[in-house]
Amino acid sequence: MIDRINTFLNTLENRERYILLVGIFVTVIIIGVYFITLPLYEKNKKLKEILNREIQNYNELLKLASEYASIKPSVVQHKTISLSEIENLSQLHGIKQNITAIRPIIFEGEKSVEVMIKDAPANKVLDFFTELEKAGYKLKFISIYDPKGDGKLTVRIVIGEQ
Repeated sequence: MIDRINTFLNTLENRERYILLVGIFVTVIIIGVYFITLPLYEKNKKLKEILNREIQNYNELLKLASEYASIKPSVVQHKTISLSEIENLSQLHGIKQNITAIRPIIFEGEKSVEVMIKDAPANKVLDFFTELEKAGYKLKFISIYDPKGDGKLTVRIVIGEQ
């Protein structure tokens, strides 16, 4: 096969060989541009469109965040933690006698109150939790277990500001 190509090229004159080589070179360049460069250009164009769309989304998000930040302080009112109010809520739901400790702590970098409850009925604990949330407090941590299996719960809760 190579002998045939070699014989064919030897039968051509120099001018014909030159034209054939230039034609092959131009064909390779055109195919390279069509199959390599154009797909890369199209992909680059799509990526630029996606980037511009994401930049617009980001700018819109920044605008909404600044609007939210300006509105948030006027809408949200923080309820400060009151040990006496927590104690009053516990007395209201008949769980005060089961509280072993109420103490202020720092939980996750915020002022909070830790309440330890021992041997309390589940329904009273649930009512106490519900009333705390109604009063505007956030239950940040809850640990409940029944050490004796008799339905009397030992509970540790951390109460924070809403």
